Amino acid sequence: MKTRITKIEKEKDGPSKAVLAEINAWVKDRSREEHDECRRQSKEQGRSIVTVILSLSSQPPELSNKQHAKTLEYLSLVLAVRDRNEIVRVLCQRNPDHLTAAIRDGVDAYTPMIRDVHQAVNLSDTMWDFERFLTDMLKISKPQGKKGEEKAPTVEDFVDLLHRHQTSCHKFLHQVAKNSKPLVETWKQYVQTAASQFNVHVKPPPSASVVPDTVASGGASEQLEGAYSKLNAEDQKAVKAELDAYDKYLHDLHTASAARISAVIQRTHSTPFGPGAFLARWQQLMDSTPVTPDQPQGPVRYGGNRSVKEAGRKGVDGEEEGFVDKDEAEKAMGEKTLQMPAVEKTVALLGQRFREILGGS
Repeated sequence: MKTRITKIEKEKDGPSKAVLAEINAWVKDRSREEHDECRRQSKEQGRSIVTVILSLSSQPPELSNKQHAKTLEYLSLVLAVRDRNEIVRVLCQRNPDHLTAAIRDGVDAYTPMIRDVHQAVNLSDTMWDFERFLTDMLKISKPQGKKGEEKAPTVEDFVDLLHRHQTSCHKFLHQVAKNSKPLVETWKQYVQTAASQFNVHVKPPPSASVVPDTVASGGASEQLEGAYSKLNAEDQKAVKAELDAYDKYLHDLHTASAARISAVIQRTHSTPFGPGAFLARWQQLMDSTPVTPDQPQGPVRYGGNRSVKEAGRKGVDGEEEGFVDKDEAEKAMGEKTLQMPAVEKTVALLGQRFREILGGS
């Protein structure tokens, strides 16, 4: 990314050094409040974030289309570099060093188990099997095909990978079960204890969680029903309609997930996406994220817009990588991606009360 930043800075017909300096100063020196204010103006006024930043500075905001596009790309790259540096600083350069302490505590907690495994299994064979598995997985993970026609691996490829190496896993587990009875008993107790936490008929033990025990034990439902009953008839009707639509969306989501499991097992067609409903929610959050206009004056884009998705297909070197886009995925799966229904009315009417309930009030 730094190479791409340097390339933009050296372009003769690109943005001026003063403009790029202002962008750098905005990223590195401006406060969080100023950042939020610029984003607010960009969203409400339909202006790109670059135009807003320059309009609040001594630099003229007028840029050619090419200069504007390059400045927007420059801002994106500088922010990406800044984010990575901050992550490294927080994880590795803080005082006290919480990451090292957490790793040390984790190793200390599992040291007895690691010793039991070391005594129970043949580590040489185990590490050799693990190395072969990683090598095979890395080979499969790379897009295959001619340049420009690469295809991402499918779920079936990874299922086949697990099938090929399941014998190694069985051998490892067999050695542990045969040679370390205390370790087997430890894991048996762990599984039984974990499963017991899902028993709805047993009250969970008191905890120091920030969420009150009464709320965690089902009390939130009663309080939300009370908040719903206080709404007027029109609002209740609107909330009910949104919740019914959302309930159908979740049902359809799990049905589609079950269908993909069946497709993987029966090999009826290739699926770039595996089963599961939670990734759909993550995808919905990304698709609904507002993104600055790509023109000095224009509509706000969202993560689901094609221009945003095309930009997201590029790696850190600026080259397109072998991702599967939405159209390709839908064609491969033979199904349309489910769209989450609108729930803004419900969130507006009950969201604040829900936060208060979680806070214990």
